[in-house]
Amino acid sequence: MSSRVELTEAQIDQYQRDGAILLKGILTPEERQLLEQGVEESYTNPGKRATRASDQSGEGETFLETFPALRSPSLQQLLDVGRIPEIAARMMRAPSAQLILDQIFYKQKGRIIPTPWHQDTPYLKVRGDDMVRVWVTADYSPKELTLKIVRGSHRWNVIYDPRLGGGQNEALKKSNEGKMLSLSNRTADAPVVPDIDRYADSFDILSWDVEPGDALVFNGNMLHSAGGADNHPTRRRAYTSMWGGPQLQYVIPPDNAIPTLADVNGFKVPSGSMIGDYPQAFPIGWQA
Repeated sequence: MSSRVELTEAQIDQYQRDGAILLKGILTPEERQLLEQGVEESYTNPGKRATRASDQSGEGETFLETFPALRSPSLQQLLDVGRIPEIAARMMRAPSAQLILDQIFYKQKGRIIPTPWHQDTPYLKVRGDDMVRVWVTADYSPKELTLKIVRGSHRWNVIYDPRLGGGQNEALKKSNEGKMLSLSNRTADAPVVPDIDRYADSFDILSWDVEPGDALVFNGNMLHSAGGADNHPTRRRAYTSMWGGPQLQYVIPPDNAIPTLADVNGFKVPSGSMIGDYPQAFPIGWQA
């Protein structure tokens, strides 16, 4: 496929080095419209893979739906004809980008519950370096509430315990127990996420003000979180898709994990396989 996205080698080098980059104004007006339509299609007509989480008082609701593009024509069109897959492939310096999963995050105005520091890797059924998330927003999001990412953490070669930890307060742990950030039945022999907030000066933390049309691109192995607010005046709607290069490995972990698109569509992929060998199970969004 021909290239339609203007990316510089310096931008790709920055992503490879830091594990994350914000691409300002990368989406077209048409793509922004599809994004806006898609998140509303998901939110107003939630499917069986939708989850709502809030704190113990019932405030600060976050709506999450996994694989919303399977039900949203607008999001499916965004993936099919939009430039997000090309962005993913070129940032990975991979010959192609195959879809692993996609998700909607919809946070209403008012109280916003912070997202604890965590790593996506232990929740996933894929392993490897060629794994990238492209996070796009339908609303302005200040850096205090947008994703915070530990620069270079994709190079640490460690998979952390997926259970909430790392200095998170007990109320926050309980509010998430059994929900979208908790795999409480997992007993992985893995290190606990560092207490990054307590020792923030010891980490190089990236954060950005993000506007509609921007794309936040980050490696799937990064440590990341998001801040909270007592009374944010506007809603925050985001859509994220995860892509893999052909060398990314599909694995079947011993405990719970988020299914991939291959699992949802009923494809039987042997554990340890490279996703590039299964293009029907992991659709190719873009290839050079």
